[in-house]
Amino acid sequence: MFFIALRESRGSTDVTHMIKKQLIDTLYSEEKRDEMYKLLLQIIETEVCLVVRDGLDEWVAPYGSNLAEPSMAGFPNDKCTVLTTSRPWKLAEERIKNSQIDILVEIEGINDPDTFCERVLRCILDESKDLKTTASEIRSFISDRKLTSLSYSPMLYTLFICTWTDTLEEEEHLNGFSLCALYTTLLESLCKKANDITGFFNDLNPPQVKCFSSTKFLRPIIQKVDVISKAAFHLLFSPEKEKSIVFKDHELSNYLTQSEQEFALKAGLLSKRKTKKSFNSSISFLHKSIQEFLAAYHIACNAHLVDYVISGYLRHHAYRDAFLDISQVFIFLCGLNVSAANKLSVIMHKHCIKKMGSLEILHKLHIPSTFQDITQAGYREAVANVQTGILLRLSHFEINENNLIDMYNIWRENKSNVKHLGIIVYHETYRDKHCSPTQSEPTSQVEFDLSSCHKLKYLTLKGSGIHIQGNIYNKTI
Repeated sequence: MFFIALRESRGSTDVTHMIKKQLIDTLYSEEKRDEMYKLLLQIIETEVCLVVRDGLDEWVAPYGSNLAEPSMAGFPNDKCTVLTTSRPWKLAEERIKNSQIDILVEIEGINDPDTFCERVLRCILDESKDLKTTASEIRSFISDRKLTSLSYSPMLYTLFICTWTDTLEEEEHLNGFSLCALYTTLLESLCKKANDITGFFNDLNPPQVKCFSSTKFLRPIIQKVDVISKAAFHLLFSPEKEKSIVFKDHELSNYLTQSEQEFALKAGLLSKRKTKKSFNSSISFLHKSIQEFLAAYHIACNAHLVDYVISGYLRHHAYRDAFLDISQVFIFLCGLNVSAANKLSVIMHKHCIKKMGSLEILHKLHIPSTFQDITQAGYREAVANVQTGILLRLSHFEINENNLIDMYNIWRENKSNVKHLGIIVYHETYRDKHCSPTQSEPTSQVEFDLSSCHKLKYLTLKGSGIHIQGNIYNKTI
């Protein structure tokens, strides 16, 4: 059996020409090329052939040609099997008919993320690193940061693993990892496919967000990124929830021109599929988190949208935990523009706490702890991106030795808002292993000054090493 693997190239009208250009002309001297080409044609006519055409979506037909794919002329049908790989949007153009496809196989995701992680690490780790230990650290981090959805997307998970091994192996990576930096790397690697011209942001042309500062492929196409981000935002916050993630051509055309859509498709930011029920195609971003990152970037550049659009979105979707729908956007925004995130935090807090019934009901539904987790994740993202002026709103605190540092810093800026404060710290030597929240000398005490907590209604203290200052008269303990 004769096996031929080809990468789709520009300007080749048929596969035999691609073989000649990519293989024969590369491997053989000019004197032998004609002879080897004749041998190739002889093999094609007499042997069983498997031709793998990798990347049909990247093939560009020659000028003036309307070919949907390179011609297989010269290959006998009874002796040739063609395996073609392509992103779905190429098939959605409908220039390749269903009748031309014998079997269609679609890769949906990763069945076993743990095995996938180890296989990727095996290719990139040097011998000084233990594969099992590194894989375990990555899994723990993915779980702790609630990024499990990443581990089912081959592209996103591979990027995360590579980024981890390249830049996050220092001891502080568990606390200092930036999601915005990760998604900026992904955005740049995707956009580079559609336009590989380099250009740098500088003092004269600074980026609108810090994490774009060190990129080298975004500045030349930043206008395209801006309009795609605008589309991501308006579609995500659409009043019609069913159209926010998966949408049609005509809906996308409200925000992107045809050339802008083609750029997003070629870059891989958008994915497009045929639908069975209509002539329209089904379009979505590569991953929901990509859309959320781009939407957060648009908000970061247009902070007024927090008051004019997102607040209206939460009023329109008045169910109790609607804040969960925008939680990942909020976390990204904390790293991109903490001033806008501060405003959004107040609006989300008002929605999920002040308007949703009594404190007892809220705690029964675990809403305060869920909102605290989101706020903590946003705080950590802001710190990782060296944001200053972090004033995230929170009124219900459940503090333990695992979140003490973050929650103390958030509490310190919310003393006048605190209604419930629960502190459970059993590990007396915690502050011997971690920096003190008050930045004082290491001690086993945790100090909370309640003198400014005028709204405090519930106070729960368990464990040891907790030091309370201020008047707590009439507080429920």
